[in-house]
Amino acid sequence: MRGQALAMGFRIAVEMLAALLVGGVIGWLLDAWLGTAPILFLLFLALGAAAGLRSIIHHAYRMNRLAQGLENDSETRPGDGPDRR
Repeated sequence: MRGQALAMGFRIAVEMLAALLVGGVIGWLLDAWLGTAPILFLLFLALGAAAGLRSIIHHAYRMNRLAQGLENDSETRPGDGPDRR
C-alpha cells in the first residue's frame, strides 16, 4: 500500500511538471516566432498549470473511489466500458 501511494505521488508530481514544462516551452517558442514577448509564454504556462491541476484532481477523485471500493484498480475512466451511468 505504501509503495502504491509513493508511486501515485511521483506520478502526480511528474505529470504536473511535464504539463508546466510543455506549456512553457510551447509559449516560449511561439513568443520567439511571433515576437510577442512574454504574452504567449505566460498564457501557455497558465494552460499547462490548468492541465496539471486537472490531472491532480482526476487522480484524487480516482484514489478516493478506490479507497471506498467503488472502482477496480484498472485504468478505466468514467464513461469507458459498457455500463455508462
